[in-house]
Amino acid sequence: MDVSRKYENFLEFRRQEKSNFLWISRTLRPKVANVQEAPCSPSLHKDEVLQSPKIQELLDKLSSVQNVPKGHLEKQVKEILDEIGYNKSLKVIRWLGLVLTKICLRVSSGIYINVNKVQQVRSKMGNCPVIFVPSHRSYADFILMSYMCFTYEIVIPAIAAGMDFHGMWGMGTMLRDTGAFFMRRSYNDDSVYWTVFKQYIYQLVTRGDLPIEFFIEGTRSRSNKSLAPKFGLISMILKPYFFAQVPDILFVPISISYDRVLEENLFAYELLGVPKPKETTSGFFKSLKILKERFGSIFFHIGEPISSKEFFGDSIDRSIHATASLHKQDLTDQEKSVIPPLAFEILHRQQQGFVITIFNLVALVLNNTYTNKKKLPTILELKQQLLWLRSIIESLGAYIHCDDLEKEIRECLVVHRNIIHFNSNNEVSLVETQIHQGKVNIQKLKAHQLSDQTMTYSVPFVALQIYVNPTLFYLFDLAVLFTVIQKEGALNKEDLWVRYHFLRSLYAMEFVFPPQKEHITYESALENAIAVNALILAGDTYIVGRNVELQEILHSSFKPFLLSYSTVFLVLQHLPLACEQKTILANVQRILEDAINNKESFVHPYTLNLDTLSNCINSLCAMSVLKKARRENAVSFEINKTELDDVKTRLDLYIPTLCINEDLLVNLQLQNKL
Repeated sequence: MDVSRKYENFLEFRRQEKSNFLWISRTLRPKVANVQEAPCSPSLHKDEVLQSPKIQELLDKLSSVQNVPKGHLEKQVKEILDEIGYNKSLKVIRWLGLVLTKICLRVSSGIYINVNKVQQVRSKMGNCPVIFVPSHRSYADFILMSYMCFTYEIVIPAIAAGMDFHGMWGMGTMLRDTGAFFMRRSYNDDSVYWTVFKQYIYQLVTRGDLPIEFFIEGTRSRSNKSLAPKFGLISMILKPYFFAQVPDILFVPISISYDRVLEENLFAYELLGVPKPKETTSGFFKSLKILKERFGSIFFHIGEPISSKEFFGDSIDRSIHATASLHKQDLTDQEKSVIPPLAFEILHRQQQGFVITIFNLVALVLNNTYTNKKKLPTILELKQQLLWLRSIIESLGAYIHCDDLEKEIRECLVVHRNIIHFNSNNEVSLVETQIHQGKVNIQKLKAHQLSDQTMTYSVPFVALQIYVNPTLFYLFDLAVLFTVIQKEGALNKEDLWVRYHFLRSLYAMEFVFPPQKEHITYESALENAIAVNALILAGDTYIVGRNVELQEILHSSFKPFLLSYSTVFLVLQHLPLACEQKTILANVQRILEDAINNKESFVHPYTLNLDTLSNCINSLCAMSVLKKARRENAVSFEINKTELDDVKTRLDLYIPTLCINEDLLVNLQLQNKL
């Protein structure tokens, strides 16, 4: 076994000890990220930001332009810093640690971590800023990150948190006391807030001794797949390095995998378009009913740290900033251009670090069973399929956590009893639960209001797909290659690359990968496809291989995404040259809902999910098929019909047959003419 994949169950230590309280109250000697001669307290950080040349110059300018006393403007900046700034209370940290220990012992069978990497990271801390970059698939991520740091005596990081929690009575203060600093999702052209926040980050990197923790995806992934990285916060963090104010910055990619995601049901509803409930303290306490349920294991995988100095090498000349006052300078175009490759590399290492669970494979098998209308498996049949599938997925580079397969399957049936169960024929099947939505605020809907019938049918499939999705990191490229060869016949390597590149680009927002590694990914995918007999190399051409079972799984895995994108294209063809995003999404969902309820052929309910539909729209923007504009608080798009027809023609080669109600398209055209 790869030594980086040796995991320690650190929750088991808490289960075996006589007193969790004694452990929580132990003397702490946490390792800091960047040793400072004179460490800054949270309040001193805010004072130094206020007195920095950048902020003082801004205040002088605004005071003169707006004819407002500088003291009044300083008060505004202090209020902004009080909104942003983190605090630290060891008493609160210890109390929360005890509560979290009790909760985890109740709902989780284990929290695992590759402890050798923890020790490696600790050994590298002390000489430069350290940035923890965990994946983000649950609200539990940042709480568990702090718990992990507390366990292994790493100082609790300063954690970038959204404003969702800031307004929650009691919760905002508690999170702030455990190291959270808050950032607004939008600044509404508020140049003062924007400047103050950037200076606060600059302060934490240059003068702070804590690690900084942030989510490079920007928000939780509801689909259990990686989201495209955001570049705003990482650019702010890197600025002191580019300005030669720190010798290096160490980024630590961290993958957090869950047997069962806490918000799985909420995510299924949100993906189908049901508005997310506002975070409230009362809502938090209502959510504590999860304490009666089981959530299996949680896995931390600490990835190989990335040194900014080594990553950028000679591509950056940091000396150019020495010729003028630093606070008057910004990043150069060259510096901005090297940030996305680093962000994608961090994300890619997260993807490689995720642990695949047995339930991910169970979900993949059941998804294929339902898609192809096959007989539902008994537990013995399921075990045989999992043995074969496990060997395939492992050969593609995945790490699958499994000590005893039969035990893991039975554990799945307990942990995920809200999704799968034994039916009356002793077969493993999806759980069906009647859904009654009640009164829905139409104004808050992002798309079409699906019927109760559609929701009842769709939610189990969407919940299951959430657990299929982690496996697609290993299967997607093979699925693309197989789909192309299956539809077009034998192709040489160059022609196959053209088709692969087109589909990879089209689905770049759906299945995120480092653009700088596309050729490497292609070569690796070809080797893997041949190794598992999905394709055969005959002379200098590639043809369909003989592994029919795997080809079925590749087809059923890719099919929902093909149908979703195809339906977006179809709707765009029938819309006027300018339309709102909500109009696009609503009409796509309406057409797919009709096809799903038609039952003439199986249409996967995951085709309805708004994440995939939005990813399609964003990809079309990147390909200049759509041009985004914001008008009167609504997102709208201009459609380049010529480019749209070209892309649609290329994609249509690979699209499965979909029974479309032509009346819906006719009505759509008539509505647009009125």
